[in-house]
Amino acid sequence: RNIKDKVIDVTRALARQHRYVIKDKLHHYDIFLPFEDDMRIHGAHVQHYLDMTAEIERLTLEAPETLPDLPESEDPTKMKFFGSMTRDQMKRLIPGFIRVEVLINEEEHGAQTKLAPIELDFNFKNYLNGKYQPPLSDVEIDPSFCCHVPNMQPNYGIPVRPHSSDIIIWETRAEALGLRHIADSKMFEWVVLLPGPGKRENPKEKVFGYWSGRNNEFGQIKKKPSGGVPDLIAQQGGWMATRDQLIRLDEELCAANFLPPFNEPTYYEDGQQSMNVEFWSGGYQYFTGVRGGCNMQRIVSFASPEEFSKHLIYHMANNKQKQLNQDRMLRAQNLFGQMNTILKKAQKDMYAIVKSKRKL
Repeated sequence: RNIKDKVIDVTRALARQHRYVIKDKLHHYDIFLPFEDDMRIHGAHVQHYLDMTAEIERLTLEAPETLPDLPESEDPTKMKFFGSMTRDQMKRLIPGFIRVEVLINEEEHGAQTKLAPIELDFNFKNYLNGKYQPPLSDVEIDPSFCCHVPNMQPNYGIPVRPHSSDIIIWETRAEALGLRHIADSKMFEWVVLLPGPGKRENPKEKVFGYWSGRNNEFGQIKKKPSGGVPDLIAQQGGWMATRDQLIRLDEELCAANFLPPFNEPTYYEDGQQSMNVEFWSGGYQYFTGVRGGCNMQRIVSFASPEEFSKHLIYHMANNKQKQLNQDRMLRAQNLFGQMNTILKKAQKDMYAIVKSKRKL
């Protein structure tokens, strides 16, 4: 960057450089995975992403062009959380991920002790091949997908095979999440909606769900938090996208170019001004409505503890637990138990609504 004959560093530009590589190699590869260098991405994550993407695309092709109840209500106590979605809504869905760490020394840097006022329920019915299986008790998330590192030599004190209770999340909580019923899917009937979309979003393309606070679980909280709250946004430290998804993002779904060139009026100085690391490599452009954003709605499969676990990715620096307040360190196992409680409430309410409509 040249200002008044002086060359100065613009270090944030490095976080943008992968976009040039992706555009150059777009037709050489089927999927692209630009993640920050301390994120551990396993083959199981990639395969799960591809499997979910294929199912979303199948459902998108079968979705109606329009529905009479659009745009959907934005009242968190009345949001639509089941029933058909249009093709434009389905195009907004992508598999999402949540960064996690492994507790190293719980006596020095432990997990939160005061949980959100939602019961922990670990009795779960797995959803497999379009059918519910017999209920299981005391289910646990599977930390092997994200955080087992048997073939590595991690830093001193970091467990090679951590237990489910050792996995912590610091960038989202139940109050930011909702659930959506996806009809006609044999892979996932219910999914967790991660935060992000909001600003500049087309009202007819918004995807709403059963907010975890729908029945006043959080007391004083009157409405669902916005999609961009930093400590609730479920940061990924990167993103995945297939070639076809990248083309749609760049040409159709984003408010500005996803791939270069990065021109005015959205971008200044070739995207080097204002746009930070989180915008380029963290995924903020991908799943939020910031300037030039794509407002893609990330979903997490809630078909089983195993499927849920494939959305957790390991932040191997393991430094957030030391830097941030303990109250933010939520065990992933507890989040699963809380969302399972919300799932059962959503199912109960869905059946009641369907039953009442049948009487009309």
